Amino acid sequence: MALGNAWHFPGNPEPFGNAGMRDPVFPADPVATVTIFSGNQYQGDGNPGNQLQDGSAVQFKQTTDTAWTTVPMIFSTAIDNNKYYSAAIPVSAFATGTVVQYYLVIAYDDHDTTFLSADPTDMLSVVTGDEATAQAAPFTFTIETPDIRGQWGEPFTLPNVGIHAHVLPNGLVLMWGRRDNPQQSLDTDPPSPLGPGLPPAPPATCTPFLWSPATGTTTPTPQPTLGDGATNANLFCSGHAFLPDGRLLVAGGHLADSHGLNQATIYDPAASTWTPTSVMNDGRWYPTAIALPSGSVLVLSGSYLDPAQNLVVNNVVPQIWGNGNFTSIASIPGAAFDLFPRMHVASSGIVYMTSLVQTWSLDVSGTGTWTALPGVVQPNGLCDYAPSVLYDVDKVLFAGGGNPPTANAETIDLSQAQLAWVATDPMNFPRRQHNATVLPDGTVLVTGGTRGGGAPGTAEAFNDLDPGQPVHIAELWNPQTGQWTMLAAEQTDRCYHSTAVLLPDGRVLSAGGGEFILNEGTPQQVENNPQDTHYDAQLFSPPYLFKGPQPQITSAPGSVPYGGTFQIGTAQPTQIATVSLIRLSSVTHSFNAGQRINYLSFQVTGGTLTATGPANANVCPPGHYMLFIVDQQGVPSVATIIQLPTPAAAQPAPTVAQPAAVAAVARPAPEDAFALRATVRAAASGTRVVAGITGICPYGIAACWGGANEALRSLEGVQYVDPIPDGQTSTATVYLEDDRLPALDHWADQFQGMVHQTYQLRGVEVTLTGLLDARNDVLVLAGEGRRPPVELVPLDPGGKIQWDPATQGPQAAERSETSAYGTLTRSGRPVGSRPLTVTGPLHQTPAGYQLQVRLADF
Repeated sequence: MALGNAWHFPGNPEPFGNAGMRDPVFPADPVATVTIFSGNQYQGDGNPGNQLQDGSAVQFKQTTDTAWTTVPMIFSTAIDNNKYYSAAIPVSAFATGTVVQYYLVIAYDDHDTTFLSADPTDMLSVVTGDEATAQAAPFTFTIETPDIRGQWGEPFTLPNVGIHAHVLPNGLVLMWGRRDNPQQSLDTDPPSPLGPGLPPAPPATCTPFLWSPATGTTTPTPQPTLGDGATNANLFCSGHAFLPDGRLLVAGGHLADSHGLNQATIYDPAASTWTPTSVMNDGRWYPTAIALPSGSVLVLSGSYLDPAQNLVVNNVVPQIWGNGNFTSIASIPGAAFDLFPRMHVASSGIVYMTSLVQTWSLDVSGTGTWTALPGVVQPNGLCDYAPSVLYDVDKVLFAGGGNPPTANAETIDLSQAQLAWVATDPMNFPRRQHNATVLPDGTVLVTGGTRGGGAPGTAEAFNDLDPGQPVHIAELWNPQTGQWTMLAAEQTDRCYHSTAVLLPDGRVLSAGGGEFILNEGTPQQVENNPQDTHYDAQLFSPPYLFKGPQPQITSAPGSVPYGGTFQIGTAQPTQIATVSLIRLSSVTHSFNAGQRINYLSFQVTGGTLTATGPANANVCPPGHYMLFIVDQQGVPSVATIIQLPTPAAAQPAPTVAQPAAVAAVARPAPEDAFALRATVRAAASGTRVVAGITGICPYGIAACWGGANEALRSLEGVQYVDPIPDGQTSTATVYLEDDRLPALDHWADQFQGMVHQTYQLRGVEVTLTGLLDARNDVLVLAGEGRRPPVELVPLDPGGKIQWDPATQGPQAAERSETSAYGTLTRSGRPVGSRPLTVTGPLHQTPAGYQLQVRLADF
């Protein structure tokens, strides 16, 4: 016989509903037991085996012991092809600091007894048939106190899924989800069915709610409305930013997936009211809103449905909201936004976009000037659904994301004359769909996400919730060392549609996850499994809350002028190490556009702590901030929320070194995607190439367009990209520099090297005109200009590049398409007579180019 296919990965939340296969992953005193799970494949292909309960056990001991203690394993559950067994190690008698060793014994009736021991990382298992080998390399854990790993509270129920979360100036947390109850459709207009063959469910409505960190109670707000004052505005998938007076501006929202509202609305926390404000140039679904030093708000990106042409379009026109109105500024030149682009305001007043491979800057003055910063590119390629964090003035951390997810992390200092992304230590786990939260001591907490990925067209590729793929272990990044420390594990999957916010008391609220559509656009469309939607939250207490008593702020002003001094009352002034301001969180879809931290200079004289406010609004945009004092042990106070008012007059930007950039010209007027398309078509004179692209984003390339657009623009010989892809056929059009053919022998590697598996280039189609030739009884379109001869062949019935969303495969070829080549050969058309035009998929072989004739015009 052979060894069984069994495993024990302590950090994997497997089976569903556990913090890890060791639960808790990092035991803290007091805890009564530590539960150890094993997984075993018992059916299906590969190496299935029938694990027995009798004989399966966990062997454990303290490191100071010589004898091992046996705890029998019992059956826990079966999921798909796997069975899970568990055993609980009693640890209540172990003192803090005790190191416990263990290994697993897996008994079979059709395999040899298999022992599971640890690999060098201690977070994965290896199998062996030799028990002595397992005893020599056991798993270990230490009974710790929460000052090492922090501590999660028990999950508690919320009225809805916390997909959008905001900490208000009054200390309450405002949240909302996608719909008010599971009986509603996931869409508003038009409403969609909840499963195959069902009629549309009632339209989704949006009722935000307030949660109190002090009491744990929730209270609904009034429903936001459109401008008519009556129609509910669904704020799901909107962008949001706080105004200087503490109100929250919410831009865009949800009609249906990819179809955004053109409405903006404002929430007033003092009165708990929603007020519609101006409409935007077009709808925005997945836009970003970010506060500017002027007190206005930059809103950009998002998608919408153009009703006239029934096309989903990327909204390429940024707008600035101020004094109740939106003003359009320059479109991003020759490119497209990703959804929820990651944006940061630097101390120069320049806004930077960090979420595409190319880093861009935007000067919002005048009509706006975009600049693609030469050579400033993400070293890991496209890393979508990752947080980008302003962890200090001008300093950004970008961690994880992409498909397959990466653990890599980079930083960039926006104050430098020559910008560059610099690697910091990688996280302990690859992640996408995770959140990152700046803490009062300057560290960054990462929570949730999934380590799984897959090929485009699979549900796992975008948001892998298979057992063991969600990451429950939190991690803490130290900007001083660049190192990541694993912390305690939460109990719930927090992946797509999860949120995390810093609370004034120093804890972190982690909420949400779920409420998405599977197999979108197909007859099998259905809402996600209810077990993957989370109407709950957990509170995390970071390690600093267990290192001693929190210092107290006994008094502080309600507002602080820029550059002004102010006193902070505290009984421990000489023990304070740092004074920090953290902007109130406003987070959704893995990006907290609001949070940023500023460290204030201070001095203690005669027992009085006096701090100096930020120098200007570029360094710290006006609005409300949590004021923390942090003592010499790294313990933060409970924050006092203060306001930085908008300066009475615009302050001059500080003199800083500007990053080197290609000369950029301000555009006189913004152009929407249709105007940009007209400009591209008028300018293009080279070969037109239609590219088939499949993305992992379930909403199609028409909405999830930024990364694919960027990759297409990088391909050899491409001069222009049509700014509007065809979402129905999942194709995009590019124009080459001249009449050459695409360098297909290079394109695949160039494309995938930039986007990895986030998109797949399925193939290309071209339309060519030329004279017919014959070579060795093979029809050839004669070469012309820089275009070489092209062999003409019949269309492969499964070879079209146009996509069928219903079947998730190539469109079926029509009879006229499969017979086009035969029609051409039977036409008796003389070689070398007048030109003909042929269209079809193009392939490149070592012998040259080959076009499968789908259409022929002669």
